[in-house]
Order: sequence, then C-alpha cells, then structure tokens
Amino acid sequence: MRRLVSAPGPLNAPQPVRVQANARGRPIAVAGVQVKSVNRDWLNGFGWWREKPLRRRYYEVLTVTDERVVVFRDTFTDRWFRQNA
Repeated sequence: MRRLVSAPGPLNAPQPVRVQANARGRPIAVAGVQVKSVNRDWLNGFGWWREKPLRRRYYEVLTVTDERVVVFRDTFTDRWFRQNA
C-alpha cells in the first residue's frame, strides 16, 4: 500500500489561538484556560526591509493547569497566536 506524504511545514509555526486579555492587553486566559501568571513579555519588530514588516508583543504565561505557553499578538492585525517554545 502506498501512503501519500506531504512536504513538511515550517517548524514551530505560529497557530491562531483565542486569548482573553485585560484592559492593558495582557493575557488572562488562553484557549479558555485561565492564566495564573505572566512570566515575561517582550516586543519584537523585524522584517523592516520587507513590504509587510512584523511587530509582535510576546507573552510567556503559566496557566492554572501549570502549562507554560508562549502567545503573541500581532500588533498590525491585532490577532493572537500560540507559538511553542
């Protein structure tokens, strides 16, 4: 039997995720799971030489289920993504 295998995608590609944020924009829930703490956050802007540069606000959070999650908000589109650390 022959199996069809697709080409691998990019490693660690961001995935859209539903994030609830407080009034200051900090995550308070990720995919419906409450955030226990925000361990760190940082702003990353790159690709200034491209037609559409990237600007992202990253957050490393710890959920109430003790899962460490890295999420970011694309500041141009205002959309949230999850990225494996």
